[in-house]
Amino acid sequence: MSPHGRRRGRRRAAVRVIFDSSFLMAVVERPTTWAEDIAADVGRFQPVLLGCVRDELRAIASGRGRKARTARVALELAAGFAGGSCGGASVDDEIMSQALSDGALVATIDSGLLRSLRAAHVKAVTLRRGRVALG
Repeated sequence: MSPHGRRRGRRRAAVRVIFDSSFLMAVVERPTTWAEDIAADVGRFQPVLLGCVRDELRAIASGRGRKARTARVALELAAGFAGGSCGGASVDDEIMSQALSDGALVATIDSGLLRSLRAAHVKAVTLRRGRVALG
């Protein structure tokens, strides 16, 4: 055992964090140290992008203008994230369902999704004044 009461050589499993398109697009529009901030708050984490969120970003990216460019960069940012499958429910419902079944956190700035997550006692990562906050 280490002096901190932890067994040596054993690493805690990474916390899964499911990302919503709103969070990814926000950190592309206003760059921040979001990854470092999340790690400081929750420790090691595994970023997850569900297939339906990826599809949502692709649909936005297929358009023209600033929002489409932001979505394309958000897709590049999430290229190394773990994946996850979706059923036929809405994107927000799929995120909620996956978070509940995995015990994962959700990264979003969508106020409606944040309300739903709080009601279901799912921890959320959001942005306040350009900084990561646990909600």
